[in-house]
Amino acid sequence: MEPTLQLTIDCADPRRMVDFWTQALGYVPEPPPEGHATWREYWSAMGVPEAEPADGAGETPESIVDPAGRGR
Repeated sequence: MEPTLQLTIDCADPRRMVDFWTQALGYVPEPPPEGHATWREYWSAMGVPEAEPADGAGETPESIVDPAGRGR
């Protein structure tokens, strides 16, 4: 099994960070899980209290993925 790596960066403007890194790496914004329009909708379905995520969190992608599925 190949090891995986996930990097988390705390920032004030995740949308700006996503825009920068998608261009720099050729990645794409990570879509919410199937059946959910946004990450916030997904979190709600998983039982995360509505007040827990910050205002606007999860309404736009805040993470990126390799579209080819090869990169980390």
